[in-house]
Amino acid sequence: MRSQLDPPTPRPTVNVIAGLGFLLILVFSTVALVVGCGPELPDPESPAAQLYVNYCSGSGCHDPIPPQIDSPGYWNNQYERMIILMRDRGHRLPSPKEDKMIRAYLEENASR
Repeated sequence: MRSQLDPPTPRPTVNVIAGLGFLLILVFSTVALVVGCGPELPDPESPAAQLYVNYCSGSGCHDPIPPQIDSPGYWNNQYERMIILMRDRGHRLPSPKEDKMIRAYLEENASR
């Protein structure tokens, strides 16, 4: 409990609040710029790339991640994990032919 002799608790001023708002806008803008300037999908018009895009973002999961950001081993594990998640969430799964095309696309375009 505060006594009457204690100084009043300082409260944020409008300038501090405005400064925090500006800082948040700056941080979010920087993140958006960095993410937006990342690598693009290789051969984005190819049928395999289109399948990859459709299965990643077509069901509203996430934007497709460029395969060149990681190794073939990573993509094999990540793709298996995504298939399980898609199945568990009731999303349509790739046909065996589509599955083979997506796997080949990831393998061919992964970093070495």
